Amino acid sequence: MIKPKCKKCGSKKFWRVRRGRLKCIKCRYEFKFKLGNLNLKIKEWKNLLKWFLRCQSINVIKEETKISEYKILKALNIIRKVMAKDVPKIFNETVEVDETYLGGQKKNKRKQQLLKEKEEGKESKRGFGTTKQPVFAILSRSGKVFAKIVSDNKSKDLIPIIENKVKKGNKICSDTYSAYTGLATKGYVHRIVSHGKKEYVKGKNHINGLEGFFGFLKRQLASRGGIRRERLPLYLAEYVWRYNNRELTIDQQIEKLLNLVAKI
Repeated sequence: MIKPKCKKCGSKKFWRVRRGRLKCIKCRYEFKFKLGNLNLKIKEWKNLLKWFLRCQSINVIKEETKISEYKILKALNIIRKVMAKDVPKIFNETVEVDETYLGGQKKNKRKQQLLKEKEEGKESKRGFGTTKQPVFAILSRSGKVFAKIVSDNKSKDLIPIIENKVKKGNKICSDTYSAYTGLATKGYVHRIVSHGKKEYVKGKNHINGLEGFFGFLKRQLASRGGIRRERLPLYLAEYVWRYNNRELTIDQQIEKLLNLVAKI
C-alpha cells in the first residue's frame, strides 16, 4: 500500500479533508497528494507501469493508457531515477567483477556517424583502446548485480568501487585483467580465471554469471535502436533493476516501483 508523506515534516499520518486533500496530523499542512508530483491517478500509474515493464514503446503505452506523451516521458524519467537508487548496498558474499563496453557494432552505425568519427580521429575498435563507453559491474552469487558507467577501466577507477561495494574478506572472482591486481592486498580473497587460456571455470571460480548479465544488458539496449550517451546511465539503471527484480511478478514490480516513487 502506497503511503504519502507530508511535504513539510515527513509525517505519514493524515486526515482526509475537502476536495480530496490531505491534512497532516503533526504540522497541520494541507495538500493534495500527487504521486511523483505528476497529475496522474494511482490507476493510471499502474496501467502505465504495466506496459512499461512489458518493454513496450512510448507509442504503445500512449495508445493503451490514453495518457499524453509528455506525461509518459516525465513518468518514465521519474521511474528510471528511482530505479537508479534501488541498488544493493554492500555485498557480503562471493562476487564476480568484470567490465564491458557499450556503443553498438560498427556495421549498425549510420554512414554519417562513421564519417564523423573518421574525421575526428575517433574510429571505434574492439577491446581496449575503444571509444565506446566502459561499464563496470559486480555480481553476487545470490544473483544481485551493481553496474556503473566509469570514465576509464584502470585500477584507480575500479578498485575504489569494489572497496565501496564489497565487504573486506569476501572472495572476488575476475579474469586476468591487470586492473584487478592488488585486490588481495586490499583484504579480499582474489581468484582468477584465464580466458586467454580457454579457462572459463576453475572449481567454483568463474565470472559466467556476469557474462550472462552483460549479454542481457546488450540485447535490451540493442532493442532500443540507439541511445544517446548522456541518457545511458538511466537506461543502465533500468536494466540493472529489471535484472535484480526478475523473480518478481509484474504486479509485485509495479507495487515496489509505486512505493519507491512515493518516497521522492
